[in-house]
Amino acid sequence: MKDAVVDRLVSQATSRAPAERARLARAIRALDQLYELGRKIASEPELASILEEFTGRLERAFGSLEGVRGKRILDIAAGSNSSRSPTTGKRTALFEPWFARLLLELGAEAVAVDVGDLDGEPFEHHRVDLGRPGALDFLPAASFDGVQDSRLFGSPEFRKAYPRKRDHERVKAEIARQERRVLKPRGVVIHSDNPPGKSLP
Repeated sequence: MKDAVVDRLVSQATSRAPAERARLARAIRALDQLYELGRKIASEPELASILEEFTGRLERAFGSLEGVRGKRILDIAAGSNSSRSPTTGKRTALFEPWFARLLLELGAEAVAVDVGDLDGEPFEHHRVDLGRPGALDFLPAASFDGVQDSRLFGSPEFRKAYPRKRDHERVKAEIARQERRVLKPRGVVIHSDNPPGKSLP
């Protein structure tokens, strides 16, 4: 991976301490080695912005990237290795499970759920139809330090399977219920598809 790409991903927050920058640089280089991140960014430049966004969310949720270490974090609608672009129909790196991969490289325990293929990924993962009521009931209550669900309604698979607004609202309510159930007492919602400024119902 070219240093310029690493520098861009690492330098997004000017206040980041040197140790944090080094930690993120190691994680980004590991993602490149394991998943050809640099090549995929060259092909789909939006991927760099997605990773910057994920990094910022983790820093805000846990105070630092070091604060992520050892945390058990659930990634709902994590993305998959079988996702296709909703516009071109071709395979896209934009919907691969980058958040869970990043968590793992930062020392967190990632648990990913998605309707797509996650076989071969090194973190705990489950193939789940999130549109089915009770789909996450198998996850233990109060077992996660954080939950993120930011990619659910943008997922090509979800939009194809559930095109109606009332289905979106039903699934949104179910996800919010499950988030409350699986979060530990001081757990955080890292990002939610709930509208900004609104807490979980």
